[in-house]
Amino acid sequence: MAKLKLNDVVQFNENHKWCGALGIVSEIKELENDTKYLIGVPIPEAASVSIAYIFVMASEMALERIGVAELGESGRSENEN
Repeated sequence: MAKLKLNDVVQFNENHKWCGALGIVSEIKELENDTKYLIGVPIPEAASVSIAYIFVMASEMALERIGVAELGESGRSENEN
């Protein structure tokens, strides 16, 4: 698996129980022998919490990179306040 970066859009593969779900890399922590990713997964039908945060180790090989999310100021249109 290629090294993931913040704001990368990922999909969980068959090695994870969230298989098929899309998420965004929210945090990366380099460990001595591995890398731990915190993935934010939107939950559109949730009543109170709209994002589930899931920790995934790089060694699990459970993520496929899809692209990069356009978040923050650079992703806004000029008409938004």
